[in-house]
Amino acid sequence: MSSSAETTSYDGNCHCGAVRYTVTTQSLDVQKVARCNCSICTKNGYLLIYPKHRDVVFHQGYDELKSYQFGNKNCEHKFCPTCGSSVLIGFQSDEHDMVPLNVRLFKGIEVDKLHYNDVDGWNKMGPPYNV
Repeated sequence: MSSSAETTSYDGNCHCGAVRYTVTTQSLDVQKVARCNCSICTKNGYLLIYPKHRDVVFHQGYDELKSYQFGNKNCEHKFCPTCGSSVLIGFQSDEHDMVPLNVRLFKGIEVDKLHYNDVDGWNKMGPPYNV
């Protein structure tokens, strides 16, 4: 992790190390992290920030990520095919210039010290999850 006055760079990787990246974003000391209660965020343990595409550099493994879609299929939940770590959410349209990244994969992060923005995805996103 390195930082300047305005931004901090965080290195991230999946559990097995097959996927590695660096993101430059506002420090997590001040940036709020989305903690959503929808079905996929709860089951995958997502804690998300939303940096711009240009601020995320994948060093390896991006092309090997697998995707899962459900509901209205507006986004792809991307995960490592080897260890199953939930890495990011990819939107289907080009109108979103952001990469929702799971901060749980950042090196040196203490999740109990983060500042959260609680999102009620359970009631706001549809269609309802049903298996």
